[in-house]
Amino acid sequence: MRRIIYIFVLVLCTSFTIQSNLYEGIYEYKSDKFYERIELDKDFRFKYDFRLHSISYSLEGNYRVKGDSLILDSNPQRDKVIVKERKKGDKSNIKFCVKDKLGESFNYTLYAINKGNDTITLSNQWSNSKLKDKKIESFYIADSKGLRTPLYKIKGTQTNYFEVQMETIRVLANEVWQIQGNSISPKGMNGENQNYVLNKTNTD
Repeated sequence: MRRIIYIFVLVLCTSFTIQSNLYEGIYEYKSDKFYERIELDKDFRFKYDFRLHSISYSLEGNYRVKGDSLILDSNPQRDKVIVKERKKGDKSNIKFCVKDKLGESFNYTLYAINKGNDTITLSNQWSNSKLKDKKIESFYIADSKGLRTPLYKIKGTQTNYFEVQMETIRVLANEVWQIQGNSISPKGMNGENQNYVLNKTNTD
């Protein structure tokens, strides 16, 4: 019995090692003004770098592979958005107070969705936004970099004032990128699939 358990554990550990060695390496895409890179190590950790014009950031975290899906979780993990709902003032007015996690204002676009699934777009907003005589059920916000919050579904039936704190640093939380042989198809800051791939640079 012990021999069977030993063999099972050995096979399991070997399969994890094979899977790790299968995908570890550096994957990147670069052009004149754009660079994106992810490094997957054998311990299922990743390092990610992104540069586009004046936008530049780096992330680290953990990854796992399921079929042809690369699943990424950044570390430290942060809430992408924090929303506090209140009832305040004239109930016919819906107001939003939008800041980043440090309490600073920034340029953003507000997308509000009503019961009929129509989207009301308020572009070039700063700090505060207002909708008059509108009934909405959910909303999301995108900053000038294209980073987007998850869709927030309104909880209260009478709330009309929303304090929004947006994380303006990209967060990967169970984000799925597709593996295509020796390439990875990434998602952008808006959560959409991109029209390019990151190619593996060390395939030995």
